[in-house]
Amino acid sequence: MKKTLRVFLFVCLALVVAYGAASYWIGGKARNQHDLLIAQINSSNYMEASIKSYERGLFSSKALTTFTLILPESGNSIKFSIINHIYHGPFVFLEDPHMKRSLRPVLAVIRTRLAPDDSGESLKKILEKIPELESSEVLTVLSIDGSGESYLDVPSFQKKFPDEKGGQVEVEWRGFIAQCKFDLQLGEAAGSCGSPSLQVTKQDELLRVKDIQGDFNSHPGIKGLSVGSAAFSIGSIEGMQKEDTSFNLTSFGLKAESGVSGETINGALRLSFEKLIAKGMELGPFAMEFEARKMDAEVLARFQKLVPELRKKAVEQTGNANRENEKLLTQIMVDLLANSPEFEIKHLTVRTNQGDLSGRAKLSFTGPGKNMARNILALLASIDASAELSVSEALLYLVAENVFRDDSARESESAKTLANALVTRLMAAKYIIPEGGSFKSIATFKNFTLTVNGRRMDLSNLP
Repeated sequence: MKKTLRVFLFVCLALVVAYGAASYWIGGKARNQHDLLIAQINSSNYMEASIKSYERGLFSSKALTTFTLILPESGNSIKFSIINHIYHGPFVFLEDPHMKRSLRPVLAVIRTRLAPDDSGESLKKILEKIPELESSEVLTVLSIDGSGESYLDVPSFQKKFPDEKGGQVEVEWRGFIAQCKFDLQLGEAAGSCGSPSLQVTKQDELLRVKDIQGDFNSHPGIKGLSVGSAAFSIGSIEGMQKEDTSFNLTSFGLKAESGVSGETINGALRLSFEKLIAKGMELGPFAMEFEARKMDAEVLARFQKLVPELRKKAVEQTGNANRENEKLLTQIMVDLLANSPEFEIKHLTVRTNQGDLSGRAKLSFTGPGKNMARNILALLASIDASAELSVSEALLYLVAENVFRDDSARESESAKTLANALVTRLMAAKYIIPEGGSFKSIATFKNFTLTVNGRRMDLSNLP
């Protein structure tokens, strides 16, 4: 019996030692992946991260990391620190809603929280006013193969703050959540985020934003560029003043996509909303789709590498630095145009309470290579453009009247008279043609020739 007990205890001890050794070895792998995550942040060109300390233990480790975000507009920086509690695999048991209750082995689980004592004064002041934010947490689960998934939870809060006029501003924030999945090299990533609502109340004014949602996916393209898609939507934005709804936007959506085509990158942008009410005018539905095609991937990759230098010079805010930035950006544009990119508004549709507007436009460059953008005449000769526009009569008159009103400095009747005169001149010159309660126009520009509604136009006599 004693022999059996000794064997059992020896086996248990061996298992504990083996598990401890495995956990310590996995801890080394976890640190490698942790350092890779930090390196990826540093390569983003928008934020710097440095590991201040790393305490490695047998079953867990702890790391203190400082982040620096430089604001190019002012040159100031925002610093904050985080503490990573790294629990080594292969098995980690934590009470967390994001942890799946299973015996699936993992490389590590990282629980990340703010470290106020090691952060800059700006973050400390924010946390003094909103202590709830200190409990914000990121939970990252690293799989054995190095891939992982992260979850961000920012708690809700309701606070009152003094404003500059001695009153109070009440902010009601319903929290924020996000999740992201990524591969070993962090080349492929997909995730989503969302917040139920944000409401700001100030005396007789109110701003309410509801149902904020976002998602993205990214994967390696060519020349070190990433491609994929990103979407952002807001259920509604409502602004009120003295119980009157002065602004209302519903079902706002924005989506961007990019992909590889040969040695070039194609991109698309879609913008839409259901209804916008502002200053007595109703717009919606609204939809617009824009595409950029044949953008040279090598040039875009070079621009991506230049971003840190451009940001650094922007912070300097000197005449010489600004000129150098302009020179660099001009060279990028020169090289992009050299490969004949195409830009197109595939469709634009706007409905209003004064009528509708619709149109489309296309612009392409087909000039003589790299000399095109350095020579204005060669650039103009390379342009092949076309546009179509249809706008209701009432809407065109209203837009023209608002242009002449000069922010209400001019009397309404005077603005109407000037607007009518402008529309009359445009019709006389055949720039717009009345058709079925709308004005329509079709224009092309090619080989230095502008053609509007079938007529060649003298560019020196535009009204």
